[in-house]
Amino acid sequence: MLNRDSLAKIDYTLFFIIFLFACISYLSISMAPLKSGAPALSMAHRQIAWYIVSIFIAIGIMFFDYDRLKRMHWIFYGIGMTLLLGLTFAQLGVPIPMVDKSHGAMSWYALPGIGQLQPSEFMKLFMIVSIATTIDKHNEEYSIRGLREDMLLLGKIALVSFPPFMLVFAQPDLGTALVMFSIIVSMTSVSGINWKLILGIFASIICGLAFFAISWFHFPEIINIFLKSHQKDRFLAWQDPQRYSSDVGYQLIQSLKSIGSGEFFNYRFNSSITLPESYNDFIFAVIGGSFGFIGAVTVILLFFLFVSRVIKAAVETHDPFGSYICTGIVGMVMFQVFENIGMTIQVMPVTGITLPFLSYGGSSLLASMICVGIVQSVRMQTQKFMFS
Repeated sequence: MLNRDSLAKIDYTLFFIIFLFACISYLSISMAPLKSGAPALSMAHRQIAWYIVSIFIAIGIMFFDYDRLKRMHWIFYGIGMTLLLGLTFAQLGVPIPMVDKSHGAMSWYALPGIGQLQPSEFMKLFMIVSIATTIDKHNEEYSIRGLREDMLLLGKIALVSFPPFMLVFAQPDLGTALVMFSIIVSMTSVSGINWKLILGIFASIICGLAFFAISWFHFPEIINIFLKSHQKDRFLAWQDPQRYSSDVGYQLIQSLKSIGSGEFFNYRFNSSITLPESYNDFIFAVIGGSFGFIGAVTVILLFFLFVSRVIKAAVETHDPFGSYICTGIVGMVMFQVFENIGMTIQVMPVTGITLPFLSYGGSSLLASMICVGIVQSVRMQTQKFMFS
């Protein structure tokens, strides 16, 4: 039942940030050029429609007791895995209805009258809830922890996270798979596992990256096992975009031109620049080109503020389960923002990954807004104590 105390716990700053994201998303998508050269006005209108639907869903979730997710998480996890398995079977030649393949990956379902549905966007959230439940139940069961209990928890986290990670990686969708990996690492870091094991995990990650770098330059046959040809092309374009300017490096070069054309402050997109996927994965290049340095920095600061509000909710709650969920959301959003913005300025290789709340797409926006609703639910269930 609603009362003043409940309404007072709502993070109105978080909702105001979402409002600003909606405004920026609409303006940026409306300025983004399509292949024809015309602006993507119709997509901007559809994005606002998705925002309206998503905000109502987020508000509904806000008043839902998130603790019930502990009992329901396997249902959502099962739905997500079923949809991902459908895409996997379609890759193997099994006729699965409504499966849609584009951009070299089989990652979508085409829903009549709605558009494309990307199950991996929702599976990220389902995985966060399942990992949070796994950690919470394990820590309740084993109040006294040792190496055996910590290793057991690592095994449980692996059992929950490895299947969806591998299915997404096999689509192939390297960008989303990396987001899932960042979720796993961030949630494992706050799970209560001994810091020596955590350091060992990070050391293993660093060794893995070093092995990849060495293999890339000296043992390409190993790289061929893990990466598809179009994924390798993206790394080549990242290394030397000018060399592949007429092919795989074209998108990155145009992105850099767009951001550079914005200078310190701007008010419109340079119509002479052709930018593929401008309204989607490369929306930050449109923002940089349309609003200049000031606009780009404003977006980055808004993401920092968004993350800080989610961290605040994680710290203030007295429920570890809610804190774990918020941590997973922070890990997901931070990596997506870093990777998406990084790939537009040649800091990171180009991957098919959206910029949360800003890129065009119903699946990405709806999943992000569900996260907002859950964070607000965590805040509303947080009890204030006089001496806490």
